[in-house]
Amino acid sequence: MSKLMIALLFGSGILLGFSNFFRSDDVAPLYIAALILVFLPIVLVYNRMKLQSATEARLREIRLEAQNLALVKREAKSKIPKEFPRRESPAAFEGATKVGAVRSMASLVRKPKLREKIFEICDFADLVLETIRHLPDDTPAAVAFCETHLSRFTEALERCFEMHRNEEGPFAKQSLIDAHEVECFSTFITVFKRQQDTILFESLKSNKAN
Repeated sequence: MSKLMIALLFGSGILLGFSNFFRSDDVAPLYIAALILVFLPIVLVYNRMKLQSATEARLREIRLEAQNLALVKREAKSKIPKEFPRRESPAAFEGATKVGAVRSMASLVRKPKLREKIFEICDFADLVLETIRHLPDDTPAAVAFCETHLSRFTEALERCFEMHRNEEGPFAKQSLIDAHEVECFSTFITVFKRQQDTILFESLKSNKAN
């Protein structure tokens, strides 16, 4: 990018010097043509480089997000207690029903990034539900996750559908809305992760009390 700016400044200097020597009306068209020939390719190359740089930055961001999500999911999976037998938890059953409904709704989302993010959250919710199934009892935190947190997740998706039905505006505004939606839904993974820790803490505390 710096080399391109140097070339731009160098070309500008040449043209300015050229204009100081040739100020007559006869050479004015030649001067304008030379100006176009110098600046137009530079502008085109600059725009192409800028677009390529933005694309590469977005790809790096996507790879980093995928790596972070994979790390968080491995961590959540490793926290599932294996020392207790798996059971059919009433709370987990209710939660699984809600997650299944969200998956069905998410399949109708037309925006690929948002749809992918919602499916990722559902996968993480499955890990929390599996944690609940491997605990002796349904703690208050487990019930809160299935009744409250997953309900809010469902409500957020329902509001998203409602907003899409009513939204109006130019394409640029729509792009901003898309990015904001993905960012907002991403917070559910953080919330679910914390709730998993609370569920495990309450279960450990209950076992010690008994």
